Amino acid sequence: MNIKSLEYLIAFAKEESFTKAAERMHVSQPTLSTQIKKLEDLLGVCLIERTPGKQILTPAGREVVYYANRIHADISNIYQAARRLEDPWSSTVVLGVFPTLCPYLMPRIMPVLRKLKPNFTVRFVEEKSATLIEMLHSGQIDAAILSERLTESTLRVKHIFDEDFVLAASTNSEFGHQSTPIDISQLSSQKVLLLEDGHCMRRSMVDVCQKVGAKQSEFCATSLETLRYMVVGSKDVTLLPRLAILPPIVQPTGLTIREFNSPKPYRSLYLNWRAASPVDQIMEGVGKIISGVCANLHKN
Repeated sequence: MNIKSLEYLIAFAKEESFTKAAERMHVSQPTLSTQIKKLEDLLGVCLIERTPGKQILTPAGREVVYYANRIHADISNIYQAARRLEDPWSSTVVLGVFPTLCPYLMPRIMPVLRKLKPNFTVRFVEEKSATLIEMLHSGQIDAAILSERLTESTLRVKHIFDEDFVLAASTNSEFGHQSTPIDISQLSSQKVLLLEDGHCMRRSMVDVCQKVGAKQSEFCATSLETLRYMVVGSKDVTLLPRLAILPPIVQPTGLTIREFNSPKPYRSLYLNWRAASPVDQIMEGVGKIISGVCANLHKN
């Protein structure tokens, strides 16, 4: 079986067009069509339903594409394994990060990784934590930064840093006219804007509300950016993670940030990866680099 034929079929599955698939693979359309037809003849099944102006995968085609993708991933792993024999850091890692951390953490760690490990490549996937856990178990990603320590025996986990929360309030609110730290107990008389279900940070926010007796707002935001702007025009307050307020992040006009006195509310971040993964031997090092970058965040 020709591996290139499988790659052509995968390209067709992504593009749903012989012409676009050929462009993607940098070959002529007849070449791609002929190779896929040879694959069909070899397997003895029709993989693509061909009608004038439209081509779609058959049920058999979809199943073959599924296995073809697995073969393609294994081939990629073979090449990476060969490179790692010379340099374990000559690897590509797919790292999952949840939305309330990814856009604030990645710009900080990437320059450091590029400088310290120039042959190391990281591709990021931004999804909510539940999806990242599924992707980690299925092998779609190599590792995930989560606000929880997964306990499965097939995984390795490293605590990388703790991130404290700050209070975000309107400059027109009772918290907007001072800059001194506040006690978390002062939230007991406030209504707190929360993120929608599915965000791991929502759990942390709810825990704080329950601890001090704060009310939870009926409104639920889809992102931290939405929370910022909702607070500006509201009497309600919210919590933001430390990385989301550090430069170069610019706060909207009308938003004030207040620090908490100790003990500060915070979340713990963990790097989780599969122990059997080909990149297992370098993930401890990746975790150490991230920990170093994020040490003493409150001093930035």
